Amino acid sequence: MDRYLAMTCFCKVVETGTLAGAGRALDLSPSVVTKYMQQLESWTSSRLLARTTRALQLTEAGEQFHAYCLRVLADTDQTLGLLREQRGEPAGRLVVFAPVSLTLSVLAPHLHVFQQQHAAITLELRLDDRAVNLVRDGVDVALRGQAQLEDSSLVATRLMELPRVVCAAPSYWRTHGLPQAPEALQQHDCFDYLLGSDAGHWRFECDGGRSQTVVVRGSLRSDNTLLLIDAMLRGRGVGLVPRPMVADALADGRLEPALQDWRAAPRQLFAVYASRAHLPGKVQAFIAFLRTRLGTDQAGTTAPR
Repeated sequence: MDRYLAMTCFCKVVETGTLAGAGRALDLSPSVVTKYMQQLESWTSSRLLARTTRALQLTEAGEQFHAYCLRVLADTDQTLGLLREQRGEPAGRLVVFAPVSLTLSVLAPHLHVFQQQHAAITLELRLDDRAVNLVRDGVDVALRGQAQLEDSSLVATRLMELPRVVCAAPSYWRTHGLPQAPEALQQHDCFDYLLGSDAGHWRFECDGGRSQTVVVRGSLRSDNTLLLIDAMLRGRGVGLVPRPMVADALADGRLEPALQDWRAAPRQLFAVYASRAHLPGKVQAFIAFLRTRLGTDQAGTTAPR
């Protein structure tokens, strides 16, 4: 019995809830999956799974063995990664924490290419717009899109600038009029990103050093920019959003920009990682790849304390 594959199979059965689901995930026939489960139960002298009317459930022994399998598989993956890195091949499990909307609308194609180029790296992508504690949560790299990083002892590499644009659907502008100055936004239905540093107060600058902050209100606020953009495309209101996220909609006319003589403070996309002398090859490869793909060639710097 290939115990490593059998334990992998067992964990996948637990994850999917069915033998067939595990087989599809691992490209194995249901009969092969069943055989591995029988061999594991024979090896452990325990019943690991109990069948209910709807799915498979872990027995008490199964729960203990499942925890054991997870430890063994994780340790094996880490060890193989270290051995491969010693040969100069980036490998192993890479945990990346990234913002939801920006990843789905801009970064996803780049991440797929990274995986194609680095088959020995297993990418675990955790999507959330909120901050994460890298050390506590076991994260190798966090991608953060914000104006500037908060004080930190972490290391940050700037990957790209994210200019922002005020825009809405042409149908909305036809009905409500195109604003000619920032203060005119007070008469519009402005959709606000709740987690932004300027939520509720949009600040603009123009040539000559003039600046203006506008208190905005609207019928929709969210911690997900894609939801706001969807409402904008439906002609419901105005948003201040990163231009790369709406580039296609601006190009084909589904959204129309406003206040083009005024600039909102751009956001920056940073790769943030723990400050350590010997950065794993998988992390180095990931950051170098994104810097190349996103057009930035800046070395990492320690964020101010």
